[in-house]
Amino acid sequence: METLKTLFSPELKSIDEELDGIFIPEASLNRELKSFLNSSSKRIRSLVAILYLKSLDKEITPEVIKVLSACEIIHNASLMHDDVIDSAPQRRGKETIGHKFSPHISILTGDYLLSEAVKKLLLLDNMAILEIFLDCTQKMSQAEIKQYFLRGKMPESDEYIDILEGKTAALFEAVLESVAVLEKLDRHAAKSFAQKFGILFQIKNDLQPDSASNDAMNKIYTAKDIFGVEKTTILIDNYLKDIEGLLKEIPDNKYKKELEGLLNKL
Repeated sequence: METLKTLFSPELKSIDEELDGIFIPEASLNRELKSFLNSSSKRIRSLVAILYLKSLDKEITPEVIKVLSACEIIHNASLMHDDVIDSAPQRRGKETIGHKFSPHISILTGDYLLSEAVKKLLLLDNMAILEIFLDCTQKMSQAEIKQYFLRGKMPESDEYIDILEGKTAALFEAVLESVAVLEKLDRHAAKSFAQKFGILFQIKNDLQPDSASNDAMNKIYTAKDIFGVEKTTILIDNYLKDIEGLLKEIPDNKYKKELEGLLNKL
């Protein structure tokens, strides 16, 4: 991941500059927000979109940067809301805004970020992209609501996948479909790839010790609880094969190779 961040440092720097422009008048909160937005983040949604575009011989235009920035802002807003839902004291090794100030402030700050994302998307003057992201945030909210009401209950396998599609894959879909719109690429192909990638990303993330511990504390059942270890491994392999199949439609080049490599690093 760090190699990719180095490879695309100019593009990521442009995204960081967009995020640095976000300002909340309350000084103490603004400092915490800047720290939160600049703290260690994979920027994986942006990196996947950049690799996808580059593998199809497309450049990263200022318009694409706006889309990637909006995606990162929405992602961070969702984390602030998640921290309130989970009563989380820490995020990325630092005290959460909700814990330091108030859960109410965390919710309001997350809402503020969402408004900033919409403002960036409006600058594109593209109703299709705005609709894609509004649909995305609706799906994200619906999935979080569904997951909340399933706490302490073992979900059906299709319920679990539905939650992953809304909670995580939807934002991957929104950013890849939007850049496909900008660059006149196949929207369906971009969205299909993003959905599979997003679900795989979340399944594997749920298996990480920190994530698994947090889920257990909040009585959230994930793949290993629903399917068992062996079937979860099979599920992961199936998603990998599906993604690899979609990648076969892309010409062989170094960016496609990096995308393939990224799959193994999740």
